[in-house]
Amino acid sequence: MKKLLAVIATAFAFSTSVVSQDKALDDPSGAIAFIQAVSDDTVVAWSDSKLTKADRATAFRSIFREATDINLLARGMLGRHYKTISVEERKSYMAAMRDYIVAEFDKRMEQVGFKTLEVYGTRPASGRRGHIFVLTKIKREKGEPILADWRVRKKKGAFQIVNLDFEGINLMITNRDLFSAKIKSGGIDGLIEWLKRQTNARKH
Repeated sequence: MKKLLAVIATAFAFSTSVVSQDKALDDPSGAIAFIQAVSDDTVVAWSDSKLTKADRATAFRSIFREATDINLLARGMLGRHYKTISVEERKSYMAAMRDYIVAEFDKRMEQVGFKTLEVYGTRPASGRRGHIFVLTKIKREKGEPILADWRVRKKKGAFQIVNLDFEGINLMITNRDLFSAKIKSGGIDGLIEWLKRQTNARKH
């Protein structure tokens, strides 16, 4: 966590002095350092033998709440439905999603047997917002490394994760399709309850 906070603090300190680098695409080394810091903090949390499984999960959630633009991911996953639901429904949805998104990252890392993360490059992301993909290999306890491409943005000097391509599977698009199906079958309330159940299942 200390490394991640240091990267964020440094980014803020230089944000006003280098306007041309206020896009992640213009600062690939900064984006790499940011993802590496997230990885290092995750390794520390997961390798601490004194922590219980629940403690490690709590530490992991703390790391990703700071490193991820959860609101942006949540809106993107809901897609066109975000504009059609009521203000109260949006509040309930966003509250459920703040825990769900972090639980999703947690689940995927546990599924692959996360050990360490190796950064091996970057590539520009689509669109005009200056996002960049930081390309990584997730080294596992067993099996070959898995490719994970982290979509990173830079806003007001701070880096944030805004999406993840996991072995070619886009986290936002995959969940958007899933959420759409949940809304079709049970409405927005049904989706919100499902999100809560998924998050609670990760806690036990």
